[in-house]
Amino acid sequence: MQGVLESAVRAFCESEHIRNILQGQWTSLYDETGRELDGIRGRMGVSAITLEGHEIGVDLVEMQPGSKFELHTHPGSHILYVVNGTGCVVIDDKEHAVSKGDSIFIPAEYPHGVKTIPGYDAEFTFLAFGVPHKHLDATDRMKLVRPSARDDAA
Repeated sequence: MQGVLESAVRAFCESEHIRNILQGQWTSLYDETGRELDGIRGRMGVSAITLEGHEIGVDLVEMQPGSKFELHTHPGSHILYVVNGTGCVVIDDKEHAVSKGDSIFIPAEYPHGVKTIPGYDAEFTFLAFGVPHKHLDATDRMKLVRPSARDDAA
């Protein structure tokens, strides 16, 4: 593990620390079982290690009409910034309509999901900033929240 002094003098590396998130390859996203998420793709932005040893990063996510992220949690909190379209963010069982320009803080421990809104035929696109950051194609980036037996009986 690096010492504090070594970490404090980290070198800025242009090729690693500047990336045009609008260019590059689209990648598929997966749930914790390795199942590809239908109608959802992303482009990787930059990521790096903070002085505290956490990975921080940003990615661009595009959701086609009718797609959704099921309820899940993360190891860390994140912020979403809506770039284009209208969608819905579900946090702790409450739905919040969001549109271009909105930013949303999502605490890691709250079950949450993101979905498109029926009737809208445009893509819903947002930036996802996370600490700790998990790469888009990682299957451990979210843990699905399963309904409880009580919920199934209702």
